[in-house]
Amino acid sequence: MKHLLSKICIVIFFLNLVTIQASAEKDPIKYGKVSMEEMEMKSYLPDTTASAVILCDYGITDIPYTSSNGFEMTFKRVIRIKILKKDGLKQANFDIPLYKERDNLTSLKATSYNIENDKIVKSKLKSDGKFIEQTSKYIQTYKLTLPNVKVGSVIEYSYSIRSNYFFNLRTWYFQKSIPVKWSEYRVHIPEFFHYKQLSKGYLNFDVSDKEYGIDHFPNKDSYSIEKFRWAISEAPAFKKEPYMTTSKNFLAAVEFELGSIQQYKGAFKNYTATWEKINKDLIQHQYFGFQLKGGNFLKDVVAKINTEAKNDVDKMNMAFNFIKGHMKWNEYNAKYVNTSLRAAFKEKKGNVADINLMLVLLLRKLELKADPVILSTRSNGMIFPTQPNLSKFNYVVGLVKVNDHEMLLDATEPLCSCKMLPFRCMNGEGRLVSASGTRWINLNSKMPYKHLTNSKLTLNEEGELTGEIVDSHIGYAALNLRKKYEDKTSDDIKTDLEESNQGLTLEEFEIINQNDIEKTLQTKSEVEITDKVEDTGDLIYLNPMLYEQTTKNPFTLEERKYPVDYGHSYDEIYSLEITIPEGYSLESKPENCRIALPNKAGSYIYSIQLMNGKIILMSRIKITKPLFAYYEYPYLKEFYKHIVAKQAEMIVIKRNS
Repeated sequence: MKHLLSKICIVIFFLNLVTIQASAEKDPIKYGKVSMEEMEMKSYLPDTTASAVILCDYGITDIPYTSSNGFEMTFKRVIRIKILKKDGLKQANFDIPLYKERDNLTSLKATSYNIENDKIVKSKLKSDGKFIEQTSKYIQTYKLTLPNVKVGSVIEYSYSIRSNYFFNLRTWYFQKSIPVKWSEYRVHIPEFFHYKQLSKGYLNFDVSDKEYGIDHFPNKDSYSIEKFRWAISEAPAFKKEPYMTTSKNFLAAVEFELGSIQQYKGAFKNYTATWEKINKDLIQHQYFGFQLKGGNFLKDVVAKINTEAKNDVDKMNMAFNFIKGHMKWNEYNAKYVNTSLRAAFKEKKGNVADINLMLVLLLRKLELKADPVILSTRSNGMIFPTQPNLSKFNYVVGLVKVNDHEMLLDATEPLCSCKMLPFRCMNGEGRLVSASGTRWINLNSKMPYKHLTNSKLTLNEEGELTGEIVDSHIGYAALNLRKKYEDKTSDDIKTDLEESNQGLTLEEFEIINQNDIEKTLQTKSEVEITDKVEDTGDLIYLNPMLYEQTTKNPFTLEERKYPVDYGHSYDEIYSLEITIPEGYSLESKPENCRIALPNKAGSYIYSIQLMNGKIILMSRIKITKPLFAYYEYPYLKEFYKHIVAKQAEMIVIKRNS
């Protein structure tokens, strides 16, 4: 018996020891304790190019119990940054986003440190260095600007947030746009709360621990606490490149989703969702599915369309164009309407849900099969199909079926045709919300990005090129250009083109179909081009790519750990015909080439020849698939390397004696 008791005592001792060790783990940073070594730091050895380095970023989320408020969630953070170069001065600006009516900023400190007369001098945050900005309907952001920040400064921020909204256990990002020497996050979760955890990114944790502790209610009843600790040292700066969605998808991070809550001596609440449950909840939601009932405010519109439309395609187009014309987007993304569709219709403006759910309602009133599709925009992050979670969605579009063909519609963009979604929506898959069943909907566009340039020019003996250039833009190329040229006159566009293309003079200029979004957008120009020819006497050097040359490889990283996401197919075609003067001949030209990406994912063709006194060139970059995995990155990088090199080559024209 004594032997058994001694074993029990040993077990209890070790349990208490674990609790003591977990609670006694030292914080990696203490606010205000800046060392002279940190102040005298001149560069960061793992990355000497860094403009600044985060010396330490430490956060802790706890859910303590108080007799007055019960369980509350607290989040505390301290971050210390060293400014190494001029470009690092922007770190003096710091944002703290808060959920309105859910988060309470309970403490805030910020200080900059500099060496003056061999001493560390502090400059604290002033009242004029902070203000609040309403960054969305639900988020307000504290904007901070520290004083007296210069190259060599160390800056520090510390703040605490209290919340009774348990869904909001903060995601922690271990990686930033500048290097991070040490990043650590701790989370203490009482036994009554269950959170699903997801680790993201391609960096390995230096610390990933879980221990157990004990805490007590005011009545002395005890409960256990799971104590998590994660840390990464020397996290490299995350380098952005073209053709990617938000960096939040790929940064090293740990995020959480509330699974369930067991009330102390109370009910159990399960928040674990399925896609079927999410579908049902949305159909019944006051600010989503409930809004798709009724719709009497649309009766006059329905009657007019039914009178004028000859078929279902006409009905769809008329409904789409009516909502686009009647409603103005207030620039807010949302999956829920603001108040009601009737109110938005009357006000003639609203968020994404106001507009696109109204479109779905109108299509249904016209007896077309239409349902909403919820999605997450490119800047909001990816949806993981294996983790049903409604909070990750921030947008809604409509899906209509006409003549057995399904089409996604978004009426927020006046310049977007019914055949395409805004680029921000092309982010993997969306989820259909329908009484007939839910499923995934591919958001990749079937519309291409296509740009064709056709130049017919004549070279004179003075080295000038004159003639005609016709630019044609289709799909997303047309949408981008229409948005760029929106509210600009033909003269404005002409001036912009001349100013942005050295040596280009537009003698005549015409823009065609600028406002007819269903047609190809074209510009036609009578041009005179100077400064493109290098004359050495007997020889003339000319780069035939003129203003269409690809001068830089968009892919520069040694290794890219995230995918290349074009969002759509890409087709850039450039054709050129140059008539050379009599008495001249083509001395040399680049070799023709054809490059192909594996699995027919893309190709580059460069063909140049002399025919009947004319130099004829065709260059075409074609990307046929919208998404490349990270392991395909080397092929793309090499692909563009060859394109840049080829398009830099010159033709040589010789004066015959």
